[in-house]
Amino acid sequence: MKKLFLTVMIIASAITYTSAQTDAAHWSFALKGGVDYFNINPAGDDFIDNASWGAGAALEYTINPIVGVGLNLDYLNFNRSTIKGKTIDPSFFTSVNLSNLLFPKRNSAKLNFYANFGGGVSLPSYSDYVAPTTTYARGMSAMPTKTNALAYTGASMEYNLGRVVALGLDYTYRGYITPLTNVVEYNDANTLMATLRFKLGTGSKTHVRDMTTADYFPAPAPVIQHVENAFDPSAINSRLDALDKAGMDIQNRLKNLEDAVKGLKDKEEGSMISASFDNIEFDFNSAKLTDASLVILDNVAAILRDNQTWSKLNINGHTDNVGPDAYNQTLSEKRANSVRDYLAKKGLSMAAMLTNGFGESKPIADNATVAGRQANRRVEFEITK
Repeated sequence: MKKLFLTVMIIASAITYTSAQTDAAHWSFALKGGVDYFNINPAGDDFIDNASWGAGAALEYTINPIVGVGLNLDYLNFNRSTIKGKTIDPSFFTSVNLSNLLFPKRNSAKLNFYANFGGGVSLPSYSDYVAPTTTYARGMSAMPTKTNALAYTGASMEYNLGRVVALGLDYTYRGYITPLTNVVEYNDANTLMATLRFKLGTGSKTHVRDMTTADYFPAPAPVIQHVENAFDPSAINSRLDALDKAGMDIQNRLKNLEDAVKGLKDKEEGSMISASFDNIEFDFNSAKLTDASLVILDNVAAILRDNQTWSKLNINGHTDNVGPDAYNQTLSEKRANSVRDYLAKKGLSMAAMLTNGFGESKPIADNATVAGRQANRRVEFEITK
């Protein structure tokens, strides 16, 4: 059993990657409490008598969305009619996120299932409640604390309630290497505890426990294969066609915006036109505009400067559904503000521009697809005469 525990822990610890998204929070702290059941002699009268309560705390560093390591401290009791005792179990552990390991491309990391492995020491103490005529007691009232070896494995599930708090359920099977005494002996125990986890450092960052494998690890660079005398231009032509199509789409949207702004002069005061750009993009998990987006905004600013028929510009930011709702709401507001600030630098009146963030609340496409999420990450302009 010990060799099995050691082998599994080594394999789990070896699941790491060298290239990853580093702008993320890693530390978390968990409190837990529930029931324990020791396979211990002398036994109690029934199942209820043999079960007792336990509690604990754990500090974890989640290395990546698959593997975490940490320190664990458990306080477990065996309070039964025949004997009363407790054990304090400090240990090191490794946690493997099975959901991210088996389904690396899933859309959300709200619900996760884990396999846990650990080892440490047990510091038990117990007092004799058995009548003096039994073979266990012989008049002894207490035994001193002894240090025992400990190893455990288990499974847990956890649901992320938000950016800071997660709620879960944890089961462990614990094996003890205990010296035999004339009072008490035990080799194993089971625990089932509810957990309350606090994710640390999430003020401006996404925690690793909220990420899927695909969110955390960047896509690998494409492998370029050189095949002698076998040049195939189809892949290059396909990419060029896609770039031409994207460029044509941007030009058409800008042309439609320009025609609509010019047409405001023939409409009543208070009339409004709108335009949407999913090509205005930002750095990952950031409100910083990309260089390609600045070119689009330069054209938008030029159109509005050259056609002074408008009085108010609403800038609305939208996101897809990846990440917590509250975080996406804040991110959409920051991105809308970034667009406003850039347009102001290009000569538009700051007083005439208003910003709104709608987060993931107004999708225009299916968030279950890559293309749908791309369409939902957009900036919309509402221009009023």
